[in-house]
Amino acid sequence: MDKILLVDCSVDVTQHLASLLAERFDLVNVSFGDPVVLKEHRMILLEADTHTDPIFSKISKLRFECKFSDIPIMVIKRREDQVAIEHFLSCGATEVLALDAPPGACRQILQGYLIPSRKPLEKEMAYLSPFIENTIHVLKTTALLDAVFREVYFSNTFRIFGDISGIIGLSGASEGTVAVTLYWELARKIIANMMSVQTERINAEYIHDGVGELINVISGSTKKRFKGTPFHFDLSLPTVVVGSGHQLGHPENSSIAVLIFDVGDTAFVLQICLKPKKHKV
Repeated sequence: MDKILLVDCSVDVTQHLASLLAERFDLVNVSFGDPVVLKEHRMILLEADTHTDPIFSKISKLRFECKFSDIPIMVIKRREDQVAIEHFLSCGATEVLALDAPPGACRQILQGYLIPSRKPLEKEMAYLSPFIENTIHVLKTTALLDAVFREVYFSNTFRIFGDISGIIGLSGASEGTVAVTLYWELARKIIANMMSVQTERINAEYIHDGVGELINVISGSTKKRFKGTPFHFDLSLPTVVVGSGHQLGHPENSSIAVLIFDVGDTAFVLQICLKPKKHKV
């Protein structure tokens, strides 16, 4: 039976969630900070109280520990209050639900987020595999770091929970976007290695420019692999976006391939949206 992790949930909230989900899922209740393997759980649920700063910190830390895996983090509030839902979402929450909301609606929302994300089809791997191979190659040759590809899934959301992203628009025979997203410390390490300097010398400006250059190098080296194929593309100039929970400008109504790479005990993602143009007959 799939497991759902409840973090610091009171007895009545636990009982309420059990009435909604326990028939299909094993609910595991822990205290924040207890050792637990997050990737073994399909969803994480936290209870919000009147003290918002602690819950914001918990959400951020749990989202970081998920290492970009597709694990929904749901917040249960006892009542509607003045705290804007956007504050929870920007910290890494997927959705915020009220305890007094209609049970049927809550069950439907929770079950919707428990549907696994789509895995790529074989034909989609034709354009994803070169990006995987070239990302690993670029990290090895320019930053002397071993990146290990972990998994890929398709997402329909533009929200991403790293600290900084570099994104490039793609046009030509194919069109779309490609973006790299990292947490601050890994970005600092990569850029320091690319520049052959100590990490202490890398400031925010260097990281900003370096992440733009990183996605430019990854995209440019991969572009060569698609020459003469329907996936060939030209590159725009890179744009860099900073801040947890930031939005990326992927094309609307697009499925986005999220490729997760591990570097030691940290992770980063490459997001790819690429479609060959339809030619008029």
